[in-house]
Amino acid sequence: MGRIFIGVINRMSSKERFLTALKGETPDRVPIFDFPFSRALQKKIIGYETELYDGKAVVEIANKLGLDGVPIFFGGYCGIEFFKTKGNKYTDDWGIEYLKKGWPIISQIKNPITGRKDWENYNMPDPSDEWRFEQVKAAIKANTKNKAIIGCIRGPVSMLSWFLLRIDILSYNFIDDPSLIEDICNSFIDWSLELVNKASKINGLDAFLIADDWGMTKSLLISPAYLKKFFLKPYSRLVSEIRSLGYPVIMHNDGNIWEILDELVATGINACHPVEKAAFMDLKKVKEKYKKRLCPIGNIDNKKILVKGTEDDVKNETLRCLRERSIGGGYIISSDHSLHDDIPHQNVFSYINVAKEYGAYKEGKLELE
Repeated sequence: MGRIFIGVINRMSSKERFLTALKGETPDRVPIFDFPFSRALQKKIIGYETELYDGKAVVEIANKLGLDGVPIFFGGYCGIEFFKTKGNKYTDDWGIEYLKKGWPIISQIKNPITGRKDWENYNMPDPSDEWRFEQVKAAIKANTKNKAIIGCIRGPVSMLSWFLLRIDILSYNFIDDPSLIEDICNSFIDWSLELVNKASKINGLDAFLIADDWGMTKSLLISPAYLKKFFLKPYSRLVSEIRSLGYPVIMHNDGNIWEILDELVATGINACHPVEKAAFMDLKKVKEKYKKRLCPIGNIDNKKILVKGTEDDVKNETLRCLRERSIGGGYIISSDHSLHDDIPHQNVFSYINVAKEYGAYKEGKLELE
């Protein structure tokens, strides 16, 4: 494995550092976060691969790489395979069928709801099933180096546009049967909050991440009017009730979300991930517009620079992010989505090394030159 920089004296634990930044404050250095979505990288770092996304293994990866935050999926997170099955297809407990293509995110190929009749006959799975919490508990048990453990759940737009329904079915019913969309959306929020309330009893869980993709590369996935009409209030309820339990909330929201970002920030989210550079999400602009209200996480280009760039390119990209957002705290550095198989391992190590070497604060500022 490439050399990981260890020259900075840490004055905070990873958990303290991560949670301080989420509050918009200045930690000892800029925290580091990422989704390790590569089994090849996993084997390179910890010496073995897991067939499924594994809580204990992800903590080990975080320890070796020097990540401060560790993302763990609750059971029932759509798009993730939680049980070993034979063949190239997988059906989850929501009745969604997937093709096992990709890791750990797999591609849905069949949705359970096509209209009101399907919904009337549909039964949501039990959010309190014990297996849903196994990976989070495994991560917490393995967390001997005091990382921040982040429990990940799905949000309502992704659930209704990709998983429970297809996006074309959703779109038709905005007009044909709007009450159906409202019923499904609110039922999913109720389901999520039951899971969250049970998870809140687990000692060692530090934050929640709501993964919900509202954007595409150049625009929103759905018109702002429909997002506000059908999804913003339920999303706000989910955020508000999580916050009332004492947890910070990270919003994962791919794509260009400028048209709706004011409203999303107003829901009370603490942080926004991944501030996708390829989707024209300007890190400096986010900082200036939402300072002290929103902690950006991400913006290192994982489509071009991390994939095809030299180590110098990666260093310059990492330094760019530190310059644009880190002064005054309230920033967590990360790729602008995940660490995937197309990224050379040395580029992963380079970005993390640079973040550690240049990310230490001195009187609220970084010495970047």
